[in-house]
Amino acid sequence: MSSYIESLVSGLREKGYRDQYINLCVEYCERLINNNLPVIFDKDHLALVMGIRDEYLAKLFMFPEKFYKQARIPKKKKGEYREISIPYQTLKHLQRWILENILYRLKVSDSSKGFVPKLSIVENANKHLQKECVINIDIKDFFPSIQFNEIFNIFYYYGYTKEISFILARLCTYEGRLPQGSPASPYLSNLVNVKLDRRFENFCKKIGADYTRYADDITISGPKYITKYIHQLKEIITDEGYNLNEEKTRILFKHQRQEVTGLIVNDVLGVPIKMKKYLRQQIHYCKKFGVSNHLMKIGNQRSNFKEHLFGLAYYIKMVEKEKGEKFIEDLNTLNWDY
Repeated sequence: MSSYIESLVSGLREKGYRDQYINLCVEYCERLINNNLPVIFDKDHLALVMGIRDEYLAKLFMFPEKFYKQARIPKKKKGEYREISIPYQTLKHLQRWILENILYRLKVSDSSKGFVPKLSIVENANKHLQKECVINIDIKDFFPSIQFNEIFNIFYYYGYTKEISFILARLCTYEGRLPQGSPASPYLSNLVNVKLDRRFENFCKKIGADYTRYADDITISGPKYITKYIHQLKEIITDEGYNLNEEKTRILFKHQRQEVTGLIVNDVLGVPIKMKKYLRQQIHYCKKFGVSNHLMKIGNQRSNFKEHLFGLAYYIKMVEKEKGEKFIEDLNTLNWDY
């Protein structure tokens, strides 16, 4: 018996609780400890471990919708926007606590590459390098398609009481669905879709293909003949309760430019030439005219222009190390005078 449980049993006996109740508490603790999860008995205990007042926690889980703001993010397609529900800082802090102290301790499928610690788009794309055929399938409205009961079931399945599972699920959902702006949503979506991943893994193994999923971006690759199974592949997605974004379904062969989550996978893993060309041009014009004059010339009032360019450089470095380092070196020579 662990020291934690020994202390618990001793404390409960001192308070006069009966053995039957004590045994239930021990079983509850053991189930959570075996799953490497923090023990949480009730809402007051949850407030304590989260470091907030219990009345404030009650307000957050009773009316979580009041702690969000809405934002419209432009999509690549001109004139289209994505609606994002962004939690206010206090709620976001609690969602991050749930992510770091509970969710990250739960294993997702090996095929899930998105928003998993120590994994990135590089690991996702590497699986599909130098293949005859690459199939990309996109799930429509991925996060909002995941509902409250699916999130509740995750916490309940791994051992928490109905009360705690309900509170945690309420803190992680917006209007009964998974909000796209929450830090906990991507990993929760991975946990919800363990079954979907398993179905794809089993089917792809049968047809000699490889499969990965990066959030709502599904990739299957292998010999050319896998295209004849496209209907069955799509059927798995719809059978799991999702809708397909048919416009983003792509079948790419070796003679075409094959992309997986924005990276080229035909021969050697690489960043699209367009991105490198853009960054090279921006550095050139900043050197020639000065940063402020260049921004004025192109009518760009971006306050985070420096961070934008460095972000691109570090992104390139993640995939093409030497080229990325050269871009970073060039950016460091600029006079950031704005």
